[in-house]
Amino acid sequence: MKYLYIFLLLGFFACGGSSENEIISIDQIPIEEGELLIDRVVFLDSSSDEMLGAELKALATDQGFFISNYDGAKYLHHFGLEGDYLGPVITVGEAPGQVPRFEEFRIKGDSLIVNVGTGGHQELVFFLVSSHEFVKNIVTESSGFSFLPNSDGSFWIYSGFNRAVDDYRLQKLDGAGKVIERWMFNDFNEKIIPFAEQSIFEGDGRLLVRDPLFPLINEIGKDSLRQSYQFDFGAYSIPPEVWDIQDPMEWFDAISSNGFGDFNMIFENEEFFVGDLVYQKEDQRFRKLLVLDRISGESKIYETNEENEPQYYSPFALQGDHLLFIAYAPALLEVVESLNASDVIKTQLSRLKEESNPVILYAKLK
Repeated sequence: MKYLYIFLLLGFFACGGSSENEIISIDQIPIEEGELLIDRVVFLDSSSDEMLGAELKALATDQGFFISNYDGAKYLHHFGLEGDYLGPVITVGEAPGQVPRFEEFRIKGDSLIVNVGTGGHQELVFFLVSSHEFVKNIVTESSGFSFLPNSDGSFWIYSGFNRAVDDYRLQKLDGAGKVIERWMFNDFNEKIIPFAEQSIFEGDGRLLVRDPLFPLINEIGKDSLRQSYQFDFGAYSIPPEVWDIQDPMEWFDAISSNGFGDFNMIFENEEFFVGDLVYQKEDQRFRKLLVLDRISGESKIYETNEENEPQYYSPFALQGDHLLFIAYAPALLEVVESLNASDVIKTQLSRLKEESNPVILYAKLK
């Protein structure tokens, strides 16, 4: 199955097809000389609960913003649409109504759901968005790190390449956590290094799933996967023979010395597909932002510098023709004057302090 997957991948690269099967060669997409225009900012109120750092997980919904530190989070914080602090939805701890830790978090209706790994099994834990109260937890039959709730009460859960996690990479669970469908059989090296990244995304009225390091993005259909996008990372594409390496450290050294490109996050709505791209080769690392206009068919690349452009470091949502970023206040203060923003926006941002919470930036895609 591993070789079949790779040969199919090579076959996709060798031939054309319908528009959704066409290879998008990232190296051939024109690079924009300018920067995205920041035309709105939302300041997040500070609190005494926990300082938010530079590496964050964030979710934007019509019920506000939900934000936590990436590593060692003590809380999952809830902010209103104007940045007002509404308190922690989740507290990390051992007391009733708390969780020992959490990975991804999602909103469905009035429920905020977190994915909690507890060693021997996985749990989905529910809290009310309105009151931040614990509702219930579901112990799941399968393990994974990326999940997405469906409107009928079922869930998709993605476990990645490492067979120590599960024999299937994508599974569907019912509302009680029982496996009802198994997709994407896992025949990769069971010692492969796991990539605990978000892999299931809500697109334009559809669900998209991707395997880390593979340049294919599929739509989850009723009874099968359907290819939605395929990309060519050029010199940063991973050679097929790398997947046959058994030793995990040797495997990682091989992809690192060759260099690889991957999607950190993807976003899709009726008008745009946006990919936050990360490239790495040995100790070198750089970013690109891919913007595809799904209506006109035009595409462009924004090159971003992680050190000199902290305003574009962490995209986390796509709303209409705006891409939302969350930016660390101390880093943002250093680049306020060079931002592609109006004087009004720059004046607002100049009032930040070193101890301020991060800021949400709205960047216009056209």
